[in-house]
Amino acid sequence: MHSGWLKILILLLMVCCLGLNPQGLAAQTPPQDHAQIYKRAVAAVDSAEKKLAGNYTAEAKSLIKEANSLFGILQKEMPEKMKTMELTSRQEEQWNVNNKMGEDSSAQGQRLEQSGLEKQRRSDQMEAQGQQDMAVKLQQEAVRELNLSQKAHLRAAIYHLRNLELTYNFLNR
Repeated sequence: MHSGWLKILILLLMVCCLGLNPQGLAAQTPPQDHAQIYKRAVAAVDSAEKKLAGNYTAEAKSLIKEANSLFGILQKEMPEKMKTMELTSRQEEQWNVNNKMGEDSSAQGQRLEQSGLEKQRRSDQMEAQGQQDMAVKLQQEAVRELNLSQKAHLRAAIYHLRNLELTYNFLNR
């Protein structure tokens, strides 16, 4: 009974995590103003970070996808420019910090996801054995951990987008 909607939640979580890479950008018309695209992407990342901090994960996910798409356009339209760009030592240091924080958030998300799925499995077993109270308790813990996992994966995506922001910072001048 409880496992049906949790499986849907897990599926949505997996779609969210896999949907963060820019795909299918070829169908979009290439905009000309790269500085404007950069500013829109940075604003979307800023908003996503605020939404995630406020527990508005669906809105944060949408904004992350928007920012990812905008940075994807820049990556597609400016590959030769990126070959000649170098980060300052300060930017490189920040890039390394963001990269480490993103890896840590991703690892945390994976641990929480595994734990949540294990609790879901145990909840299903308890329910099959007629231990409804324990099954409900484990189900609640599983949902909580899967929600935390999704937030950790979204936080990791934001760190990745912050590095893209550093990479394309020259457009802000």
